[in-house]
Amino acid sequence: MNVLIVYGTTEGQTRKIAEWTATHIREIGHKAELRDSASPKPDSDLATFDAYIVAGSVHQERHQDTITNFAIAHHELLNEKAAAFISVSLSAALEDERNEAQKYVDSFVSVTRWKPRMTLLLGGALRFTDYDYFQEQIVKFIVLKRGETASAERDHEFTDWNALSKFVDGFLETAG
Repeated sequence: MNVLIVYGTTEGQTRKIAEWTATHIREIGHKAELRDSASPKPDSDLATFDAYIVAGSVHQERHQDTITNFAIAHHELLNEKAAAFISVSLSAALEDERNEAQKYVDSFVSVTRWKPRMTLLLGGALRFTDYDYFQEQIVKFIVLKRGETASAERDHEFTDWNALSKFVDGFLETAG
């Protein structure tokens, strides 16, 4: 099977997730191509893929415009073939915020008119070492507001790699 993975990332965690996904797919004997939605290639070859995984992160309660635009532009193809969506957010990592994370996906699906066969809500990361002072203060405020604690002295990764592995394996089974 030949799988196209299109991702949108702001701080790099979704790229890491997409790269891991491509490696995992290749390790189990399939082909995988990775594309950053912020630097798209010509779309003329999209129909040559057997399946699609689209991954986007949530910032300010929305997925990246580049991922949204990709899904809008290609929703008919994505609805026609096997296609899955991975939504990466801090809300997905927090048990009491998972409903909020699902709302982001519901909004995305409504706007794009794409109905993914499978979706995964996946925790992202806090990259304190990459933030400027103002970004750090905003993230601390959000985390504290949710009753969590996060030290700005180190980064925090919330991605559940086992859940991602099970999701990708399950998707490949249904897509094949």
